[in-house]
Amino acid sequence: MPEFTAVQEDGSPYLPAARRWRVLFFFPKTATTHCQLQARRYEALQPEFRALGIDVVGVNGDPRREQVRFRDLCRLTFPVLNDVRHEVTNLFGVLDEPWPGETLRRPRRETFLISPDGVIKQHWQAVHPGQDAELVLAAAQALLVS
Repeated sequence: MPEFTAVQEDGSPYLPAARRWRVLFFFPKTATTHCQLQARRYEALQPEFRALGIDVVGVNGDPRREQVRFRDLCRLTFPVLNDVRHEVTNLFGVLDEPWPGETLRRPRRETFLISPDGVIKQHWQAVHPGQDAELVLAAAQALLVS
């Protein structure tokens, strides 16, 4: 996995916990119902992810004030990384072309399951926002609970 530094939506540096699995889910825009649905599904499954030793992290390039509104609206307890410069998005190769009528490039909706030693164990593309959290949790359970 690429090493990176990032800032959370609250302005604090993101410091990944040592020896923990991570889910990084990239989403294009905070002000859409699909992105809110995806984040809320991850929040609903937080106890299951935590029980497996997995930290959930969202990644988005919207301005911090929009991310703070998104976090509050969705009542998120996990961090959302502010990637307005697309540094993390570029490292993971998920930067998409601008949407019709826009000039801003946004991340594609893709998800990564990353081991504590930084190895990408699974990568989901063409993610369905309402099913992503459940699919990732099931894959993590199959991988970690044996």
